[in-house]
Amino acid sequence: MSSVSKNGLSRFAADVSHCPTSGRGSMTVTFSYEHEMLEPAVRWLQGQDLMVKKEFPTPWGICDLVGCSLNKNRIRQRLKLRQAKPIRSQLRVHLLSLIPDEEDGSAIDAETLHAHFGDYLNRSHIEVELDRLVRDRFIEESSPGTYCKRNGWMPLHKRLLAVELKLTRVEDALHQAINNLGFADESYIGLPATVATRLVNSKRITGMEKEGVGILAVEPHGCRAILKATKRKTRSDESAQRYSVERFWHAYVRDNGA
Repeated sequence: MSSVSKNGLSRFAADVSHCPTSGRGSMTVTFSYEHEMLEPAVRWLQGQDLMVKKEFPTPWGICDLVGCSLNKNRIRQRLKLRQAKPIRSQLRVHLLSLIPDEEDGSAIDAETLHAHFGDYLNRSHIEVELDRLVRDRFIEESSPGTYCKRNGWMPLHKRLLAVELKLTRVEDALHQAINNLGFADESYIGLPATVATRLVNSKRITGMEKEGVGILAVEPHGCRAILKATKRKTRSDESAQRYSVERFWHAYVRDNGA
């Protein structure tokens, strides 16, 4: 962890886990299981015009909820280029990011792309992926064996937001939320409202603010952001973000007959 005190969060998590759930002056936890928190959080995401996916695979594990909104102008540009098919391979997404735009007047050859991966991938594997990108109209050969990208729509999304839900395990949730900033623009932890309120009112909230992680107070009838996440302008893994957005693009094409 970077700016958050691991020992401090551990002490807070221990305090919460041993806190009584009923009785005068006690902290009431309104959920028995984490999955009961899903629907209020889903409704919160949908209320912000976000498409929502549950149990979302990432390079760092499974994220409970991810919400995404797509840029309408860039949707039109992508469809204008007849690039409706989603890019289903993270390797293909990464390859595409390495290829210069045709508008820049530059190109890259297969040998240079292969050198980027060293001994991790053989050239024939890369050529298979390049052929698929050509067939799906994402790239074209400016000369034999040399490629440029047909673009104008990247990045495709407006918002990409991750949510981790926990009953009391604040430290675990924070670790996951920080990892999720590797692909998401905004990252939240969702806690039962009483737990979330206690965390926000503690001194340890400073560390979370520095990380840019937000807090959702979840109740059976809904949830609200009691600490807003800071939107990150750069990603630790741009390819992971673009691949994540492709999963939402697939849903958009399916649902809208694009």
